[in-house]
Amino acid sequence: MSIHWRWSMEGKMRAIVILFCVFAFSAVLLNGVEVQAKYGERTRGSKKWPAAVVNAQMGASSIKMDAEHAEFARLAGEYNRAVKFLGQTGAAAAPSSGTCKISVVLGGRFLMEESHDTVFGKPVDGLRIYGYNDATKQYEMARMYTMSNAITMMKGTSTDGGKTIDYTGEAGTAGMGRMALRAKLQVVNDNEFTVTMSTAGANGKDTPFQETIYTRKK
Repeated sequence: MSIHWRWSMEGKMRAIVILFCVFAFSAVLLNGVEVQAKYGERTRGSKKWPAAVVNAQMGASSIKMDAEHAEFARLAGEYNRAVKFLGQTGAAAAPSSGTCKISVVLGGRFLMEESHDTVFGKPVDGLRIYGYNDATKQYEMARMYTMSNAITMMKGTSTDGGKTIDYTGEAGTAGMGRMALRAKLQVVNDNEFTVTMSTAGANGKDTPFQETIYTRKK
């Protein structure tokens, strides 16, 4: 086999590879043009394509906000927190206090609460995410704080547009497994709301054990 023949074969292989890359790139480019041609009309006002199809195909991120999101947004601000431990006596009943900042995040879709309390003389930080899932028509909440490594997930419903939300979920406890957990968020007015935590007592009835009162800073 001559050197000239080997180089000719290598040159042919390079040419084939280059042609393949050109054709592949052209196919991708034409596909993008076709998608733009199909769905571009919808973004200019044509009713040919449903908005849901355009969002799925073009990766649109604009999802409408519901009245529930607007109601949540009203809670944004800085608050003083008073934490009461219900059903306790003596030192265990001593109230705790702290502050928090509630922010509207991700384009109005969620509320984020960052709290800093002093509980029985020790600092405790917390993080809570509140949202409304318009696909399931349920409120959702994630609760975390520095006294646990768990994330407590809760889902809720409301009959008054979000002024009162009843959440349910489960909490893990050391040596006791999972236990049912409830939370009731009640908006008192524009400057105050409360969150009451409860679980099933020995009699099976809902038993509140903690109430947090939020008072907006002025």
